[in-house]
Amino acid sequence: MNSHYARALIPLILAGTFLIDVFMPWGYAVWVVGHIFAVFLALWIEWPIAPYLVATIATVLVPTGHTLSHPGIPQDLAIFNRIVGIGLLWVTAWLVARARGAKLDDATRRLGAIVESSSDAILSVTPDGFVTTWNVGAERIFGYSATEMIGRSILTLIPDHLHRDKAWLLATVRGAHDIHTYDAVRLHRDGRSIDVSVTLSPLRDAVGQFVGVSKVIRDISERKRAETLLHQAHEALELKVQERTAELRRANNSLRELSGRLMQVQEEERSRLARDLHDEVGQLLTALKIDLQDIQHGEVGEARYDSLTDSLVLVDHLLTQVRTLALDLRPSLLDDLGLVPALRWYANRQATRNGWTLSLSVEDMIGRVPAPIEVACFRVVQEALTNIAKYARARTIDLTLRRQEEEVTLILQDDGVGFDVLSARQRAQGGESIGLLGMEERVRLAGGNLVIVSVPGQGTRLQLCFSLTEYDQSQVSRTAEVTAS
Repeated sequence: MNSHYARALIPLILAGTFLIDVFMPWGYAVWVVGHIFAVFLALWIEWPIAPYLVATIATVLVPTGHTLSHPGIPQDLAIFNRIVGIGLLWVTAWLVARARGAKLDDATRRLGAIVESSSDAILSVTPDGFVTTWNVGAERIFGYSATEMIGRSILTLIPDHLHRDKAWLLATVRGAHDIHTYDAVRLHRDGRSIDVSVTLSPLRDAVGQFVGVSKVIRDISERKRAETLLHQAHEALELKVQERTAELRRANNSLRELSGRLMQVQEEERSRLARDLHDEVGQLLTALKIDLQDIQHGEVGEARYDSLTDSLVLVDHLLTQVRTLALDLRPSLLDDLGLVPALRWYANRQATRNGWTLSLSVEDMIGRVPAPIEVACFRVVQEALTNIAKYARARTIDLTLRRQEEEVTLILQDDGVGFDVLSARQRAQGGESIGLLGMEERVRLAGGNLVIVSVPGQGTRLQLCFSLTEYDQSQVSRTAEVTAS
């Protein structure tokens, strides 16, 4: 039963017992049970004097009922019964009040044990802001003992710079603001700041008068630190995503420019082949045709013999020209004998053509390396030597190719005029010339990396590095992706 039912039943029981006592001539001894039951119901009412108040009302009703009731029993017996009944009412009221007190004391002890054992700070504050209770949790969080804080202002725990916090707190404990939960910063006894979560609730006396505020304060320093770390990690992740996005955008732009450049180079190569075929091979074939016509229509003798000799010379020139064209497109040495003979042949040929002093060093290149790496090395050297011949005005070329365990390194260095690598890279990104981007992309596709170091007036150094282990792993991954798809 709750207090609402008890408050409703007590008046009904008192009124019903009084009316039955008035209209039934059987004496009060029968109906005293009703008044005692009404006093017993006061056990569920929070008001401490409720049992005595109900007993007082019943005491007033007992002689009134005697006056108004019909005489059914002797007068002296009726008065005796009512006196005994009134005594029972007050004994019952006393017992109910004692039971309520014992129940309240037990609840108070349990609540006190909970408050003292709590890891949170639980304290109470008067409307003027002075501490009245201070548990063990508060001592642990703030470093003050109960003796030091009880009777002291709660503003002791608030940093000086939080003036608005102080004003708000005083207004709250005086009941001017709504009470709720909020995060705040409080001071430890040693002066350091503590992040806390504060929950305020009102304290009221038995008649509902506001007498202060209870505060439950939880140390949330660990949670705040975790939130700070999470926020920093989030910002770092955002920054990393932005960097990756920018890098991907640059890569896409470079790839688009490279694709366009490749198409342009393809057309230029086709034009060069067409020009060579027309100007050289075509002319040789035309001359050969004329000689063959002279042989066909000429006289037998010395003249026919001279035409045959010229035809053979033209055929030799024609074979040389076709072989040169084939070697320029893709030297068969690279496919048949590998990277070292191909590089040796091409570098010597270019050195002879351009008058360079070539120093070629090959170290520990035993066996073949994967074909994509051989092609990448050869094409980069081909592109680099072409550029040196066009722009560098170099006199010596140092070419080194070595293999150390599972790493292949190629170094090409000249003593030419050099160039500004950063400016050249910016021009390449702007679409003016993508020679550098083409070499870097070719090396990257083969699983290696290219480092270009050049200083104006001090020559240029290109270094290509390929990890055979990483290349094998990438090939396994690609095979797995193809199989999965």
